[in-house]
Amino acid sequence: GVCHKAHVPSYSKNLEAFKAKGVDSIICIAINDPYTLNAWKEKLGDAAKGIEFYGDVFEGFTKYMHAGKDLSAAGLGPGMRSNRYSLCVDNGVITHIFEEE
Repeated sequence: GVCHKAHVPSYSKNLEAFKAKGVDSIICIAINDPYTLNAWKEKLGDAAKGIEFYGDVFEGFTKYMHAGKDLSAAGLGPGMRSNRYSLCVDNGVITHIFEEE
């Protein structure tokens, strides 16, 4: 999919540019378990270099961000998925949100 072939690799390709701007961490959060996310990271290989992956198993972070989307009718698996977005967080405070339209 798009996340696997474009989104995640684009963050990894720009890792040094992000670090030059003071970014400490690039984190991918998805509604899934940590074992699945670890397997995805391994499958991405170098395309996931420098990116941390965290599972939002119970959708808590996604619900907090009001970013949930029920895609079960689209045949993309059961239940909720998360919208795509990027955050800039400075000392625990969200300073910028970039949401995919």
